[in-house]
Amino acid sequence: MIVTQIKEQKKDPAMRNIYVDHRYVFSLPLQDIRYFKLEEGKEIPQETFAFIQENLIYIKAQDMALRYLGYKMRTRAEVRRKLEEGAFAPETVERVMDFLERYGYCDDLAYAKAYIKERLRLRPKGAYALKMELSQRGVAEEQIEEALGQTPMDETKDALYWLEKKTKGRLPADEKERRRLCGFLQRKGYGWDVIREAFRLLAQKEGEIE
Repeated sequence: MIVTQIKEQKKDPAMRNIYVDHRYVFSLPLQDIRYFKLEEGKEIPQETFAFIQENLIYIKAQDMALRYLGYKMRTRAEVRRKLEEGAFAPETVERVMDFLERYGYCDDLAYAKAYIKERLRLRPKGAYALKMELSQRGVAEEQIEEALGQTPMDETKDALYWLEKKTKGRLPADEKERRRLCGFLQRKGYGWDVIREAFRLLAQKEGEIE
């Protein structure tokens, strides 16, 4: 294996990207490059390469991922993106991701269920909006559907909450204002059937209908 390029990192001038046989393999600070006697055009012994991968790069990537997860739950996609931003080679990223999944540190289904539960508790949204938000965070569709199916939801109750909050409990007579309220609820992720029922229930509370 030949070190074909040692390139300064743009975001961190103290670090160098190391390419072996024209393929990026890892990043090291200058002192480590000097310690391991890495030079362009020279061979890197297999035992040196393995030592760096096992004892420096993988442990560093694993530590970064665990610290990132220590602040709050993250999706697999978020952790993967964080590792890629750390300039780790694809095989190192995959190895860390396998470790995290195997030991339950990164579980998209658990993340989705916790996210939905917290969303409904603090600022309720409809199933459609929750699906979009979780999808943007990289959660797979089947895991989103499973999480939604396992989480008790009352979309009509939540839509009515927002409607009462926006109207202070009194539906406006103006049709344009009612359409604006419909649009607001749609953006919250509620479907037409839910919106109609929320309007009916609020009207019923006002005594407009039996």
